[in-house]
Amino acid sequence: MTTQNPEILASINVEAPTPITLSVGWTSGRNTKIRQILLGTDVAAEFRSVARRAIADLQTREAADWTPDADLTPETFLVLDVGEVGDAPRLTSDHDGKKFLEVLSQAERLEAINPKHLPTGDVSFYAIVIGDPGDRTVFIRRSNPRRGLKRGRIYSTLADTLQTVDDPIFAFDGWVDLVVSEENLYILSQTVFVAFFRDQETLARKIPEWIDQLATHVPLGRESKDVLTQRVSRDSRLKARLEAIVRRDHLSTVSTEELRRAMEDNELDASRLLDAEGNLTITADDVPQVLYLLNEDLFTGSLTNTGFRADKKATR
Repeated sequence: MTTQNPEILASINVEAPTPITLSVGWTSGRNTKIRQILLGTDVAAEFRSVARRAIADLQTREAADWTPDADLTPETFLVLDVGEVGDAPRLTSDHDGKKFLEVLSQAERLEAINPKHLPTGDVSFYAIVIGDPGDRTVFIRRSNPRRGLKRGRIYSTLADTLQTVDDPIFAFDGWVDLVVSEENLYILSQTVFVAFFRDQETLARKIPEWIDQLATHVPLGRESKDVLTQRVSRDSRLKARLEAIVRRDHLSTVSTEELRRAMEDNELDASRLLDAEGNLTITADDVPQVLYLLNEDLFTGSLTNTGFRADKKATR
């Protein structure tokens, strides 16, 4: 569990003369390319203000561990250990096999782009990197700072007369979606986190590992493992349920009898879904309901006795 008190964030130093670097990234083929943009003093000061506001925002919220079904509200932020982020997004070959967050943490080593080397495609994100080596914080915004600022429009500045602006223009806002320290990833947008780190190819590679973890607590026959693998592979919502189950690790203390009783309480056919040895025996049609049950997403309304299914979780 990675949840921590937001007060720890107060130790992050974004003030000058702490080094600051701006990097931008875009898609090249199926991979991501990242480059550095050199900063003037006044622009660097503005980015420090953005980072300062992001930290202040985090400190007003409650921290919660990230899970695929976590409920992110304006009053909370989610926390994930950096080591659990995974390999996505995949970078272009010129990044020497390094991972995304590793490259961002070393942003000052990136090649700097100039107006002649701007990408032809859209910039998909930018990252403000502040701190000394070994003590850096990365503030990521998934936004195109050149959106609406391309050729075909007239840009000018007003002095005594309008003067045409011919140089490339970037427009940044004051929002941050993700904050990355040396140890933790702080999530202010679940949508952005998923877009960066939860591509379907990455998740598909994890399915066998998750099923093996599940089977350590709920025994699965070979056929049931195959059925579960095939069904989950076709449905992103079921992938999220399976991952949530193994991340919570709550089934380690649940006995076969408790599982059988939970099935009966939720009107599932325990005599068919569990064999005499307590092995889970399922068909493809059973998979959604069984995963919802194992993740404790099925419940009965206390007033109407109506059965419901929850899609998000927020502990009381």
